[in-house]
Amino acid sequence: MTETMDQNYSIWAKRLRENQGIRSLMEDLGQATGHPDEILLGGGNPAHIPEAEQIFQEAFSSLAKDPMLRSLLGDYQAPIGNDSFRSLAADYLSPFFQTNLKKENIAFFNGSQNAYSYLLNLHSGPMADGSFKKILLPIVPEYIGYADQSIADHTFIASPPNVVTTGKNRFRYELNQTTFDLKDVGVLALSRPTNPTGNVLSLSDLEWMEEQTKHRKIPLLIDLAYGNPFPNLIGEEAPVPYKEGRTLSLSFSKIGLPGVRFGIIISDSDTIQTLSSFAAVGNLAVGNLGVYLMALLFQKNILPSLAKNILRPFYESKLKLAIERFTTEFQKMGVDYEIHDPMGGFFLWIRFPSLSISNHELYQLCKENRLFIVSGHYFFPGLNRDFSHTKECIRLTYCREEEELARGAQILAKIVASHQTKSE
Repeated sequence: MTETMDQNYSIWAKRLRENQGIRSLMEDLGQATGHPDEILLGGGNPAHIPEAEQIFQEAFSSLAKDPMLRSLLGDYQAPIGNDSFRSLAADYLSPFFQTNLKKENIAFFNGSQNAYSYLLNLHSGPMADGSFKKILLPIVPEYIGYADQSIADHTFIASPPNVVTTGKNRFRYELNQTTFDLKDVGVLALSRPTNPTGNVLSLSDLEWMEEQTKHRKIPLLIDLAYGNPFPNLIGEEAPVPYKEGRTLSLSFSKIGLPGVRFGIIISDSDTIQTLSSFAAVGNLAVGNLGVYLMALLFQKNILPSLAKNILRPFYESKLKLAIERFTTEFQKMGVDYEIHDPMGGFFLWIRFPSLSISNHELYQLCKENRLFIVSGHYFFPGLNRDFSHTKECIRLTYCREEEELARGAQILAKIVASHQTKSE
C-alpha cells in the first residue's frame, strides 16, 4: 500500500488491508487449482458426507416445490428474520438450551462470522461513558476470524493458558485463572469446541468466569459453530445451556452447509434489538435461503439425528485415522511433536517444540510443496507476552480423504524433520 493510499483510508481499513490470518486462510481456499497433487489441510470446510448431502438434497427439492418459493426468492426478510421464523426457532431450540426462549431472544444472520462482527463491536472500543473497553479471550489460541473484527485498534487482550501434559506426545490447554484480569474488559469471547485446538472448556470453567464477571455485567459470547445442539462435536462434555449474561451463536456451516451462510444468535432482548439495528445498516436483511431451510429442518426435526448418527461417527472415524497417519509419519522421520487432545471440532493442533524455523516459514515451505496448512501464529490475538507455542504450532483439518491425509503427513513430517534443532 502506498503512502498516498494510506492517507485515503481509515485506520481500520489500513489494518484490514494488511495480511490477516482469516484472509490468508480463505484466499488459500479460493486459489486452490484442483491440481491432483494439492493437499488442502488448511481450511475449515466440512467434509462432503454422502448421507448428509442426500438429506440436504431432499430438503432443497422440497423447498423448490413449495408454493412459498416465490416468497423465498422474491421477498425481503426483516433485518434479523421475520417474527414467524424467529418464533419457530425459539420454540424448537428451547429444550436444547434448557430454557424458555421467545422470538425476542433470536436473531438470524448471514453466518455467525457476520454476527460476531457486530457483537464484538457492540461491547468494545470507545464507549458512551468515555471509557475504552476491550475484548478478553479467556483462553488462547482462539478462532482466527475474531482478530480483525473490531473497528477500534488494540482491542483484544489475552494471557497464556496453562499447558498440561496429558500423555506421550499429548497435551491440553487449560484456563489460567491466576492471570484472569477484567480491568477495562467489555466482553469475553470464546469458541466451544475451541477452534483451532478442539478444546472443550467445561461448564465449571464457564461458571467460574461468570462468577467473576456478573457483578460488572460483562457478557460472555460463546461460539457454538462446532458445538451443541448441532453438529454437537463436543465429545463427552456437557452441552452449554442458555442463561442470562450469555450470548450463543449457532451455525449451519459445520453441519455441511457453509455455502448457505446462515447463523443464529441467542441472547437477551436488548442485545437482539441492537443487533437488528446493526443488521439493517450492514446487511439490510438476512438472506432467505438459510431461514427457509432452517424452518424445514427444524419442523422435520432432522438435525439431532443427523448429528448423532452421521456427523459425529464420521468425524470421530476421521480423527482416529488422521492421528494414526500423522503419528506414524512423525515417528518414522524422528519428528519432535505434540498433539493437543482433540475433544471436538475438525482440527488437529500440532506443536513442534524443536522447530528451527517459525510456523509461518513452515507454512510457506508446505505451500511450495502443494500442502496447505495454517500457521498457528494467527490464533493468539491480544497476547502481548512471550509464549513459545505462538511460533511452534500449526492447525490442520482432518476432514479430507484418507489418501490426502497420508500424503500430507508424509510431506509435513519430511519438512519438519529437516528443520529441527538437533538434540545434544
